[in-house]
Amino acid sequence: MVVVFRGGPHRFHEFEEFVDDAGGLVIRKDVFSVNRGSYFLRNELRVLCVVPEAEEEKLKRTARRIKGEVERVSPGPETSEILMACLEVYDTLAGTESWIEGGDLPFEGKVLERMVETELLESRKQGGSTQYRLKRD
Repeated sequence: MVVVFRGGPHRFHEFEEFVDDAGGLVIRKDVFSVNRGSYFLRNELRVLCVVPEAEEEKLKRTARRIKGEVERVSPGPETSEILMACLEVYDTLAGTESWIEGGDLPFEGKVLERMVETELLESRKQGGSTQYRLKRD
């Protein structure tokens, strides 16, 4: 299922760890400031995640514990295909620390390029081909 987390950055790492442990994936993280006039009030996060449906209640409890909220979203069919492709690539690369040839991954082209753009993957040119691995923190 695809969800959006909204909340503050404090203790957000706990939410990220839960998503990762549950077999999910943080797709996109946006940070923005809330101001009133020229006065800064707070920072907010809006995070797009894909998580297994079986973990929905635990995910909501984790979000509430860190003063956030989770809302389920229904992406269109094209977006769903892209997200599922990203999960498949992520699962393939999560099993290894080494670089993998693009041709050995389940999807090529735009899916891998988008994952590099969103900093989920790293890429490099090696011997005339492109190799990929999960982005290291």
